[in-house]
Amino acid sequence: MASSLLAGINLGETLGVTFLGVCVSSMLYGVTCLQTWNYYRSSKGKTDSRLMWIMVAALLVFDSAHQAIVIHAVYTYLILDFANPIKVVELVWSVPTEVVLNAILAIILNGFLTFRIWKVSKMYFLTSIAALLSMANFGTNLAYAIRGYFIPNIFEAELVLRHHGIAGLAISVATETMISFSLAFYLHTRRTGLRKSNDIISKLVLLSVTTGLLIAAINVANLVAYVAASDSFYVLFFNFMLGKLYANSLLTSLNSREYVLGVLADGQPSSNHETIKLAPTTGRFGQTSRTGHNMGTASHQVHIAMDRFVVTDSEMEDAHKFRE
Repeated sequence: MASSLLAGINLGETLGVTFLGVCVSSMLYGVTCLQTWNYYRSSKGKTDSRLMWIMVAALLVFDSAHQAIVIHAVYTYLILDFANPIKVVELVWSVPTEVVLNAILAIILNGFLTFRIWKVSKMYFLTSIAALLSMANFGTNLAYAIRGYFIPNIFEAELVLRHHGIAGLAISVATETMISFSLAFYLHTRRTGLRKSNDIISKLVLLSVTTGLLIAAINVANLVAYVAASDSFYVLFFNFMLGKLYANSLLTSLNSREYVLGVLADGQPSSNHETIKLAPTTGRFGQTSRTGHNMGTASHQVHIAMDRFVVTDSEMEDAHKFRE
């Protein structure tokens, strides 16, 4: 009886991908720990506000809880309930809890980026849209998890919550894409023509787009798996990674400030410089020094090199916005 029930379950597309998901999640969790360590040791991190310190600490706590929950779910399916056809299809409480932690990590990241949109654009309408999308993303995923607690079978949960899950993933894609391109657009409008300031803006645009689109791409893959393979656990594979990507995206944004703003912070000179040469000076022939010796003719040439690095007040203000 048990063997016949297990024969109807594709272990590779269910427990197999779940195991691979926890492996990838564990590797990304190591990156989270390393980035958190680097943040608190960095010069920028040491000068950040107490609120920023608390936010980074909260990221590590929630991401650690997320990793523990993921391990619990996989351990339950692969060890405790292995070869038990009745238990293996039950929805373990840690699976919807993992969705809750994903929603918390997402709202921390999106709230941080929404605040940045406000600082760069000063547009109430755009900031309000980003905030509403972020809250809708959080609320939809939280409601999905709460409903999941009351459904005992994992395959039944995917069918009952199908439309809810599709809506939540679609909102996640829209939120990450909108925030990323909004930041990139308003940063691009700050280009002034000065080489170094443009380099800083280009780095900020690249960072905003790549981190945001990576999360959006994983959400798209999660959505496709949810729609096309509802009888498998591919959705768990991508879900296990999402929490780590939310945390690492924010930490990368903070830790990259020294690299992106290194020119302004360290005051490195530009390659443009001027050299002033003073005309040779000649002393009077026959003039004697205090020691009584004849000085004769002396020729001196002085070179003065002046390095120039021009940064306007508006550029400096924009750059310092991303140090906060």
